Amino acid sequence: MRRLAASVALAAASALALAGCGGGSTGTEADERPATAAAAQSTSPTPEASATTEPSTPAAAETPSPAAVTLPDHTGRNVGGAVLAAKAAHIDYTVHLQGTGRQASTWDLDEEVCEQTDGPDGVTFTVPRDGRDCAGRLLETPEPAPAPESAKPQDSGTGGSGGGTGACELTSPAGNCYADGQFCAKKHRGLSTHGRGGEYLTCEPDSGGTWRWSDGVTG
Repeated sequence: MRRLAASVALAAASALALAGCGGGSTGTEADERPATAAAAQSTSPTPEASATTEPSTPAAAETPSPAAVTLPDHTGRNVGGAVLAAKAAHIDYTVHLQGTGRQASTWDLDEEVCEQTDGPDGVTFTVPRDGRDCAGRLLETPEPAPAPESAKPQDSGTGGSGGGTGACELTSPAGNCYADGQFCAKKHRGLSTHGRGGEYLTCEPDSGGTWRWSDGVTG
């Protein structure tokens, strides 16, 4: 009987032990399942936000260049008619002296327009310099005065301003003939004479406003 009771007790203890192991396994699986599900949720890729298309910014329109004024060409006509045409068309105008780049302070209405330049700010009429035409030629050539009979011989040793034909109507204070480009005295402004080389010179202001003897040829 003792042996039987011991066997029964041993069997009961074994059954309890087996039951306890089985219950522990079941609890572990139950605990691991939520953790696995949570891990799966944490590692799942986050869906990307759909890209939105931004409206394209229109390119800035280019500012058009101002167009030049339009006025019929008055080149070869008189400046008086050209000025009246500009005023009638409500166009700003300026009058420049040819070869100087300077604006003319006064002009004769019957002077010829040598050139007309149209621009966005108005029109420019170019007229010849005083006493000249559009080609730069003198309008009137005065007769040269006869050389004095007792003309002093020209001295070539005073700066090289002597020589020439000897028919110099106007001379420097030293009695020498003038040359192209030399300064001229105030009393000679607007006058003409032959130079030391026989060229015909006129005392007139250059592009800088300085009075010099000039043969009318640029350069």
